[in-house]
Amino acid sequence: MGEVNDNGPTSVRQNMIPSVVNINGYRANEYLSIGVGVGMVPLAYTIVPIFADFRITLFNDNLSPVIALKAGYSYAKSKKDIYNYYGADYIHRGGAMLNPEIGFKVMATKRADFILSIGYWYQHLKSETKSYVYYGGTRTINSDINRLSISLGFLFK
Repeated sequence: MGEVNDNGPTSVRQNMIPSVVNINGYRANEYLSIGVGVGMVPLAYTIVPIFADFRITLFNDNLSPVIALKAGYSYAKSKKDIYNYYGADYIHRGGAMLNPEIGFKVMATKRADFILSIGYWYQHLKSETKSYVYYGGTRTINSDINRLSISLGFLFK
């Protein structure tokens, strides 16, 4: 029936969204690592981002600046919403995800480091609503989520 561009449902506009992410990577040298990650992010519905992770460490010291980029696609964990308001079915599709970060790597031991970073998290989500009560058809809802991200991680060498 139509297409709506939105900043996301009200429940997406939370103050803080804790999420869990796991990245498995290959360390090419002391300065560059490349990996693949997966996570779970609870929004109005839970999404599962699958992404590539690129990290550059500027110095090989006990304390070093780090630049990172996560880019990929997030899938909706549940395709249909468990809530059915006024005869409408919500079908969630997921969308593109981008997360550039800057931060610091702090040496914990010779074989492990802590990483603390701050970044910008962009998430595009697409949902469809099918309702025959109010507008008699299908409507596509595009949501763009723009967030500040703060990450704390543990890196094994």
